[in-house]
Amino acid sequence: MRKIIAFAFLAVIGCGESRVESVKNIDFESVEKVSTDLLIEKAVPLASDSTELLGEYLWVIYDEGGFYAMNNFRGKGIHHFSTDGKHLGMVAEIGESPGQVPEIRNFRILGEEVLVNSGMGNSLELHAFSKTGELLKSTPYSINAFAFYPVNKDEVWFYSSYNSVAGDHRLFVADGAGEVKKELLPNDFNEKMLPMDEQSFFEGNEVVLFRESFKGNVYQLSEEDSLKEVYTFDFGANSVPEKFWEMDAFEGMEMISKQGFSNITFLEENDRYFVAYVDYQKERDSKKTLYVWNKKTDKDFVMEIDEELGYFNSLIGLQGDQLVFIAYSPYLVRNSEKLNLSDKAKASLAAVTEDSNPVILYAKIPE
Repeated sequence: MRKIIAFAFLAVIGCGESRVESVKNIDFESVEKVSTDLLIEKAVPLASDSTELLGEYLWVIYDEGGFYAMNNFRGKGIHHFSTDGKHLGMVAEIGESPGQVPEIRNFRILGEEVLVNSGMGNSLELHAFSKTGELLKSTPYSINAFAFYPVNKDEVWFYSSYNSVAGDHRLFVADGAGEVKKELLPNDFNEKMLPMDEQSFFEGNEVVLFRESFKGNVYQLSEEDSLKEVYTFDFGANSVPEKFWEMDAFEGMEMISKQGFSNITFLEENDRYFVAYVDYQKERDSKKTLYVWNKKTDKDFVMEIDEELGYFNSLIGLQGDQLVFIAYSPYLVRNSEKLNLSDKAKASLAAVTEDSNPVILYAKIPE
């Protein structure tokens, strides 16, 4: 079972939510800004004869055995790649034939299995596939949720976002047999809020991190089936105001877009670093920033990502002292002279063209 680090309670702040003594408060606007000229130490081109991965809208996860990639918009299923980029076939395919699933809303890795969330309306099925593509088991759940995280085979967390149609709560703890054991985070906001199909669970340092759209709070899942706050981002003038939660969804989005707002879109943590992608949007203007906290030195900084260069647009993980990105090949080819590459990475990218599949990049975190 995944080890969960326990902290003492400071105060209870809501149903299923707890504030802990070790909450790190981050004054985002005052954090030091540094260059994003990151050294790319390793590059892994993904080899495949499929054209469906030739795009920017990919969801990629990985473990010690390889990478798993799916096109979010026109995908045929989940592609499996080795750690050196060799295509190992499809793990789960979308279709109506035996062994296929009608759709894939989300997927996760649990040991030697790939779990797939498929379903619409007030129910879903969690399908377990072997890494060689065999459908092993399908388990129905009477909930509506996009994001999920399997802590182990008998503890799965689901999140339905701000969707009152999905029920009275938006966070659920269930077992491996399809039974919901606990409901958290009451749906007590404006019923006209739109659901957000975004990732909400992320890898922590032997824990699972959780966040919600438009909020600056980061929690960890606890052994007590509750949430413990561990980070709080203060975005200052770019915070989403409280009145947003009482407004009509479209009016609220128009208001914060006109004002400008920041939103956490990716998190990960290991024993040395905590990183977070923070997107800022104001009407048609947007920018992407990467926050890094070095826990050993207690130094934190922010890097603004040049989205036009594109190769650092999609962070997928944290590996030791390296940031792991999935990069669209045309960005790499068009900006080849601007890339800060090790000799090893340069050799790996020598055969990449604009028609190549995406590339996994490992970039050194600056000290």
